[in-house]
Amino acid sequence: MHDRSIPAHPPPLFAFRILSAATLISLASSGHARSEEEAWKTCSTPKTQFVLQIPASLIHSTAPTATGCSFQTPDGEFTVEAVTQTEAAVEGETLETRMQKEVDLLAGTVAHKKRGDDWFVLSGVTTDGTEYYRKLFANGSQWVTLRITFPRAQNKKYERWVKQIDKNFVPFAVTEDKRGN
Repeated sequence: MHDRSIPAHPPPLFAFRILSAATLISLASSGHARSEEEAWKTCSTPKTQFVLQIPASLIHSTAPTATGCSFQTPDGEFTVEAVTQTEAAVEGETLETRMQKEVDLLAGTVAHKKRGDDWFVLSGVTTDGTEYYRKLFANGSQWVTLRITFPRAQNKKYERWVKQIDKNFVPFAVTEDKRGN
């Protein structure tokens, strides 16, 4: 009779196979994790005071009303833009009246609204199923708005982007020229 138990010291080939399998699993999982970490790029134009960080996979928007910092997915499903309003456009308007104007414009679709001393945010879903996120920042007579839209059905796909864009958005960046350096 032969003893078929595993020897106390496995043969080198057996140990090599286990080590090889573990290495392959490790490489495959680290590659997967890296593919989920998307590259980001920054948009800011000489005339704007903001810094907008967006996924590098977005392209410049093809919409006729697009500004210098308007981007979208190649299929146009997800859009993000940052725009400034001129002093003339906001003259005599308060943050509160502007927020109400936006709420009225969105015709009863606002699901979430919040206001701070110098900003407000509105989000919801339009009747056609478009989810939106709008955040307006005021700095005296200078106003900057961040707008994001995408299909509500794709919320899980884009939720991480929205959070990252909002978290990293700088509405009133101080440039080197403005600091006098």
